[in-house]
Amino acid sequence: MKTHIEISSDNLVHNLNLFKRLSNRKLMFVVKANAYGHGLKEILGITKDLPIIDYYAVDSVSEALQVKQVDNKKRILVLGWSDKEEMETLLINGFETIAPSPDFLKEADRLAGKLKVKANVHLKIETGTGRMGMAPAQAAGMFNVSPFPYSNVRVVGIYSHFANIEDTTDHSYAQQQLEIFNNLLAKINVPGLLRHFSCSASSLLFPETYFDIVRVGISGYGYWPSKQTYISYIEQDKNGKYLHKIELKPVLSWYAKVVQVKTLEVGDPIGYGLSYRTFNKTKIIVVPVGYYDGYDRKLSNISTIIVNGVKAPVRGRICMDMFMAEVTHVKNIRAGDRITLIGREGNEVVDADDLAELAGTINYEILARINPLIPRIVA
Repeated sequence: MKTHIEISSDNLVHNLNLFKRLSNRKLMFVVKANAYGHGLKEILGITKDLPIIDYYAVDSVSEALQVKQVDNKKRILVLGWSDKEEMETLLINGFETIAPSPDFLKEADRLAGKLKVKANVHLKIETGTGRMGMAPAQAAGMFNVSPFPYSNVRVVGIYSHFANIEDTTDHSYAQQQLEIFNNLLAKINVPGLLRHFSCSASSLLFPETYFDIVRVGISGYGYWPSKQTYISYIEQDKNGKYLHKIELKPVLSWYAKVVQVKTLEVGDPIGYGLSYRTFNKTKIIVVPVGYYDGYDRKLSNISTIIVNGVKAPVRGRICMDMFMAEVTHVKNIRAGDRITLIGREGNEVVDADDLAELAGTINYEILARINPLIPRIVA
């Protein structure tokens, strides 16, 4: 294989156990977007027998069907919108879905009646993200009507999502959202209703957001949601708030093989647009990975890889299917040798946070955009 991904089952289980111990709540593991780029099939293969996971969360019905093929025991919540055809598939398979509006509930009720099944829904409450979700007053109004207006709908959960809990160390807006949600909960009384609000960041920082279910996404894969989240944790930990240190272990490593080693003379260009020219006699390698594979073009001329335990700078623009790196300082490098794009080799590390900072984005995007066609190997 010219390039492949390795998935650490030990690190994944470590991270998920951490959140179970931290919260002591039901655990909803978010596996949308090809399990954040890690490989849905591979991640499910590791987690399907873990009793600590109560729910899987996905974005689409197609993802839900993939999950069910591997694990038909755990509950599956579809977080994204489904059209009429998808909704029928969702209902027939017993998946749970979000309900962001009364109109959506009305359609789910109609389709469930037609199919002679129950639509199991989680009400999505708008508390300040400006995305899908119904106003708290709309949700409260439903429970003040007797009988409940949607006879083929079973409301099993109610939840919301934070808008500004990762991008800042000032969590006042998140507290406002939480207050809106709590005020709504005080107005409704439905026995057994599953309440959930906590994402990775709030799970790491605020126990008051745990409710009945903790939703774990990026941090289940071993990454802090942001630098600000980590800084907030450190600041709170100084006050002795936490009894246990939190150690997240990245699950994914990305490797490739050297295609070619070649020597360039002084002033020779490298790559499209002649964006880099050598200053000295230079040894480079060609790496068979490009922006089609998810190695962002914005990393041109600024990122590093690890070659024989030594960091090597990328030279020239990232191409569609390859890029070049300078290895003048690296000994004994040959075509076919393995190199590290994301991961640890010896004393050196390149992780998704490093690449995200260079590319001006977030670790979520670096991971989720890794081409799903690249082989994933569970280690």
